[in-house]
Amino acid sequence: MPRHVFHALFEPKVTFNDDKDMVIVRVKATGKKDGREAEVVVEVIDYFDEHTGFTAMERCTGWSAAIVAEMMARGDTPRGAGGVETKVPAGLFVDELRRRGIGVAEEVTLE
Repeated sequence: MPRHVFHALFEPKVTFNDDKDMVIVRVKATGKKDGREAEVVVEVIDYFDEHTGFTAMERCTGWSAAIVAEMMARGDTPRGAGGVETKVPAGLFVDELRRRGIGVAEEVTLE
């Protein structure tokens, strides 16, 4: 199928001009901390921004990329290629999300 035909057929089905979105991400991890069983739950919740007109998805994807680019430019990440989970300082990244108004909640449970 030619690309322009796909776009003509698909775009009206995924475009919701007046809808305001939200993003909810919940990650649950289990393991050991200091020899004890541990569970960590992290939730990210964001909403459409009435002031800027940015969707929650735009905020969460675009700003995440911008945060990492800014961290790289400042030298907050090690040089070279690697996975974001090992190269980006998580605490600093979360602080930057919060500074931009994206809600991040963390809960650690030890047994």
